Amino acid sequence: PQTSAFQVPEYSGNIHVLTGRFIRGAHQHNIAVHVWTVNETEEMQRFIDLGVDGIITDRPDRLLDLLGR
Repeated sequence: PQTSAFQVPEYSGNIHVLTGRFIRGAHQHNIAVHVWTVNETEEMQRFIDLGVDGIITDRPDRLLDLLGR
């Protein structure tokens, strides 16, 4: 079965998983990228700028404010 989304943290141990290259590669294969768990507004903005498709957070109020909703 084909994967429709990756749900990943920014880091796994010392390995920087969530990079622009990772996101572009996933998108080239029509795979969405969701990052978790992001609770700081600055990090949310950085991941939006990188092109993630979803942000999993304990602070949806901050994300909604950032998105203007």
